[in-house]
Amino acid sequence: MEHRKNLNKDLRRQSGLFFQIGLLIALMICVSAFEYTTKKEYNPVDITLSSETDNWTPPITEIPPPKPPKPKVIPNFVPVEINEPIETPIVDIIIDQTEPIVYEPVIDDIPVEKADDAPFVFVEEMPAPEGGLGAFYSYINKNLKYPSQARRMGIEGKVFVKFVVLENGELDQIHIVRGIGAGCDEEVLRVMDKAPKWNPGKQRGEPVKVWQMVPINFQLD
Repeated sequence: MEHRKNLNKDLRRQSGLFFQIGLLIALMICVSAFEYTTKKEYNPVDITLSSETDNWTPPITEIPPPKPPKPKVIPNFVPVEINEPIETPIVDIIIDQTEPIVYEPVIDDIPVEKADDAPFVFVEEMPAPEGGLGAFYSYINKNLKYPSQARRMGIEGKVFVKFVVLENGELDQIHIVRGIGAGCDEEVLRVMDKAPKWNPGKQRGEPVKVWQMVPINFQLD
């Protein structure tokens, strides 16, 4: 005999409704659990002072006074009277005045330091050419030759030459300070190497080495 199901009593048809009802109840429980709070009871502390604390006084500590220092014992000194006079020795200095006493200083051999041999720049009496600057430049004009290369290139200008006037008046350490090139510098050195002597410079009356510098002009006609 075949069993048939009663459709009105089938619970599967209402499973969705039961699921929604259960979900709603679970949601309400969760919300109520989060909102549930407990009240904490605080016991108030009595901070008022009692009658015992009102009458409390701090203890007084007594500090004993310091002990006085012990007196220093000073011995009694008895002055001693000296009746005997103190004799001071007398020294008689006898000077023979017949001949005067002459003290001769003893001079040891003192090494003489050699002065610095470097030339001076300025001295009391500066060196000068024999016959004056006119005679010096007259010698330059007679012996100086205009280089052909400088003529072709049209080079003009001043060549500054520097040298040392020795104690005997000769010229030494001749070199060009500022030149113009094209053979002019070499020509100035050639002429200055054969230049006449100068009157040497003097410092405290003694001839010394002195630096000198003169310009030599190159100019085309």
